[in-house]
Amino acid sequence: MSASTWQDFYNGELQGLYALIAVPILFLLYRLITGRPSGGLFPAASRFVDGYALVFAFETILDPVISGPLVRMLGLADGVGGTVALIVFLLLGDFRVYLLVFGLIAVAAGRSWTAAIGSACAWTTLVPIVAYSAETALRAAVPGIDPNSIWPLYESLFAVVAVVLRARVVPARLPSAHPALRAFLRSTLLYVAVYYALWACSDLLIQIGGIDAGWLLRVVPNQLYYAWWVPVVFFAFFSRR
Repeated sequence: MSASTWQDFYNGELQGLYALIAVPILFLLYRLITGRPSGGLFPAASRFVDGYALVFAFETILDPVISGPLVRMLGLADGVGGTVALIVFLLLGDFRVYLLVFGLIAVAAGRSWTAAIGSACAWTTLVPIVAYSAETALRAAVPGIDPNSIWPLYESLFAVVAVVLRARVVPARLPSAHPALRAFLRSTLLYVAVYYALWACSDLLIQIGGIDAGWLLRVVPNQLYYAWWVPVVFFAFFSRR
């Protein structure tokens, strides 16, 4: 490894760009070759899930490209432009989870997936608002706290939200007549909770313990969030098993 620390490795383009976009690019090539799938766990939602996968595969590629080398090339990395790119893609990354969950619930109820857009947008604002409020209070109570303290708060909160959605919301809103779809959403939300919990653990190791290996741990949720989210959702939904 040419990097002197795991933080250097983490901030390098191998981890921060190429490793994140390789799998989504391969997925898009696969989808181009094989064409639109049919059937799946719930055939009425197959077009929605297929379109969802295509859109968010492109979004996954654009995120590290725009947030990384593009903003640096334009000299915006440390300014407003870099912050705007970060926030926009952060919210899109959360929105995609809610859209999948509430979109499938809407289709299972006999409605269009578009009926879920409002709910997905509303839920997307929940964690940012609570995390920002909690971090503001924490800064007032603990002077000199790490300037990136909002991230473990944000990540922990989203992990909790994913668990609540899995344990309460999905069983309550999805009819028991769709056990396979319910199991799919519950396992998907567990996947989300895992990558957000891993992010929170790595950030706590970095910020509180000053442990360089926390940056290495951070590579794992990065892969789960960027590289593998769309393929996992797509192939789990359209699995023959």
